[in-house]
Amino acid sequence: MPTLNPLDPPGFSIVNLPDVARTVPEHGVPVHGADALGTAILSNGHLGADVLWVPAGARFPVHTHPGHHLLYCVSGSGTITIAARTYDVRPGDIYMVDGQVPHAVGAGDEDHVLLSIGAPHKPIESPDRMRLTNWSGGLLDDPMFVEGAPAGERSP
Repeated sequence: MPTLNPLDPPGFSIVNLPDVARTVPEHGVPVHGADALGTAILSNGHLGADVLWVPAGARFPVHTHPGHHLLYCVSGSGTITIAARTYDVRPGDIYMVDGQVPHAVGAGDEDHVLLSIGAPHKPIESPDRMRLTNWSGGLLDDPMFVEGAPAGERSP
């Protein structure tokens, strides 16, 4: 990503989110442990941002991350399930999931594109990015998916 000016600090750049989001289905890398693709945007080694593309009808298993992360819905509808309760997510929605909190993301009838910002940041393909868990946070060897969770709720 180009530096804007030679006087800018090392690593500084501006990225156009819609432009990057359009490239993920064709150029993204598989997200470790999920039926999704992602593209790394920015990282300083601790804080980082990625664009995630979850194809229509696909979902992440219940999992945790080592750190906190914000998710911003760029396009498409989907869900976030946290504490075994499922909420609808639509473009423009943003939510935060604290580290070590079990949750699952899913796409609705259309591709779901998310901006994921986390710390500590782990690469998209890293096995350390997420750990498969049950709703109590217990580690699992096999993925557990949200089955039959009623969508349609909006947080107050």
